[in-house]
Amino acid sequence: MKRLLYLAVSLLLMVSCAKLPSEICSPDGRSVLHFELTDLGEPAYSLTFDGEELVQLSRLGLTTTDVDFTRGLRLVDVERGSFDECWEPVWGQFSKIRNNYNSLRVTLSSAEGRELEIEMRLFDDGLGLRYIIQGEGVAAITSERTEFTMGGDYDAHWMAGSDDDAEFDYMHTQLSGITPETMQQSAGRVRGLVECGVSTPLAMKSSDTGNHLAIHEAALWHYPGMILAWDNASRCFTTLLAGDQEIKSEVELPFSTPWRTIIVGDRAGALVESSMILNLNEPCKIEDTSWIKPMKYVGVWWEMHLKVSIWDRDGKYPHSATTENVKRYIDFAAEYGFGGVLVEGWNVGWGWGERFDYSQPYPDFDIDELVRYASERGVELIGHHETYANVENYNAQMEEAYAYYEEKGVHSVKTGYVGSIADHKHYDRWMVDHYNRTVMLAAEHKLAVDIHEPIHSTGICRTYPNLVSAEGMRGQEWHAWNAGNSIDHNPTLPFTRNVAGPMDFTPGIFDLRYHNTINKAAATTDGGVNKEYDYKFFVNSTLAHQLAQYVVFYSPIQMAADMPENYREHPEALQFIVDVPVDWATTRCLDAEIGDYVVTARKDKHSEDWYVGGITDGEMRAYDLALSFLEEGCAYEATLYRDGDSAGWDTYPTDYCVERRSVTRDDVITVRMAKGGGFALQLRKVVPQE
Repeated sequence: MKRLLYLAVSLLLMVSCAKLPSEICSPDGRSVLHFELTDLGEPAYSLTFDGEELVQLSRLGLTTTDVDFTRGLRLVDVERGSFDECWEPVWGQFSKIRNNYNSLRVTLSSAEGRELEIEMRLFDDGLGLRYIIQGEGVAAITSERTEFTMGGDYDAHWMAGSDDDAEFDYMHTQLSGITPETMQQSAGRVRGLVECGVSTPLAMKSSDTGNHLAIHEAALWHYPGMILAWDNASRCFTTLLAGDQEIKSEVELPFSTPWRTIIVGDRAGALVESSMILNLNEPCKIEDTSWIKPMKYVGVWWEMHLKVSIWDRDGKYPHSATTENVKRYIDFAAEYGFGGVLVEGWNVGWGWGERFDYSQPYPDFDIDELVRYASERGVELIGHHETYANVENYNAQMEEAYAYYEEKGVHSVKTGYVGSIADHKHYDRWMVDHYNRTVMLAAEHKLAVDIHEPIHSTGICRTYPNLVSAEGMRGQEWHAWNAGNSIDHNPTLPFTRNVAGPMDFTPGIFDLRYHNTINKAAATTDGGVNKEYDYKFFVNSTLAHQLAQYVVFYSPIQMAADMPENYREHPEALQFIVDVPVDWATTRCLDAEIGDYVVTARKDKHSEDWYVGGITDGEMRAYDLALSFLEEGCAYEATLYRDGDSAGWDTYPTDYCVERRSVTRDDVITVRMAKGGGFALQLRKVVPQE
């Protein structure tokens, strides 16, 4: 009798809640999420924005060694919900962020009676979905089948898919142009490439409507990174999990996977302005965040890439990280108000095959004296831990190394993972756990972390805001030791890599053709010519473009990457780097075409001032900048840093002009961006005299 009653109640519940297909709308009603079970018991979804089905019916699911959660599933429950809050990040592009969504949570049962939940949150700016495996014990996840069947042959900006590297060229093709041949063009070199795969964030545009979307992931914990495998026949991306292991991740139950995210908007700028990836992460877990300070910094760094000096002490080049040389940078930082000085090459172990010691300085680097000297001048020393991908060696020393920095009074560290990791990939589960452990352990020692050669960012900086930035793209350094980045690389980054989170691009190179560097290096070689390093490369942008990067590229730490002597030759341009903030109250991408140009405005978090940056590709553009975002009834002092009349990345890159005028929100400033050029604009609110 009890069993019959139980079955009757169960059937009644299923009839009342299992109304499939199910749909929810975003809070503003512009997006619609459709969910259903196919005839084969396969969970599937589609996503419509402004009436356009951007993602057509796409299958969902995952598999473990025990259960196939991709087909033969039956519906147990459907739960709808909504959520609305505002929260304040420790630092960011916005001082307040609204977290507002409608949700759909379905519970499915496998043939074995095991349950899987699929949670879907639909925001005004996109969709996040994840899997929750219920139960007890351990599950061994072997694959994931999250699909993205695209609604058209979209215009796409993408990078070759790898589970071991993210420093490739971005390609601009239709989706149908993703082929093994174009992947090789993107990668240039092969390391962990996935056949017909792309990395995320992947940015796309519908040619029919101009709607934009970007696919990525959020809250990556205890799980491999995601790569997308493209099938042109079905016009579908399928999720692949990084790593060579058959079992991709063993997890304790219950377990929630990372979120699969689709940001949507009716213009390119919507991708820049979205906070959805942050909203899908847990709130901050650090109780006292007062020690986490956004800053601009300088460093003993660029001179090593150009071989004015070098990291190790090989006798061929001068050693960079000497007490005397670092003091020179500290003096420069103190003179211009930069908060920190990064020092690479300070510790024993530089040279391939050697094991780093993270608590042992070279004899010519007096860390105690430098911390004292910097502190007296209001500057902090920024530490550096390169691993050469010897992660086991780093794991063994991390606790001691972080405690060493804490005891010395060093509050920030840049880490690096150049090379191939033994038995692992940069994006597999083991390395994801390692990267996340460095951030959590660093927080215990009040260390801010900037990771180079990282797993791609997924918004965990909301939970641990001491993760202040990361690399994960071809940054400025690529101009120093090869042909550099393509001319459309920089106008692509805000909509791809920077969508994932803050990026340490290292902007602000002023000696764009290395003229000063050539002269300095030549003096150290026989005959006045450095034959080993002939400086045939250069930065393919104008100086005004370099200034604009401080606004267009987002990071709460920004480097003034060039050498002090090169900045002193351009004091007016240097003033913009001195003035521009790194922490913002609000951000607006005013106009953009991905890969062509972008114009972004940001309001300072700590004043009423605005800053605008614009950059372009190899095409010269005249741009009419409307100042309607300014406060009504107020006057502003505008200082414009623009390309000079002869400027161009391939002609006279350091030709720039500085113009000043008074403006209001009714004004329009017409500015010319040279080839590879740009502009930077400071708008200081004028306070009336009483």
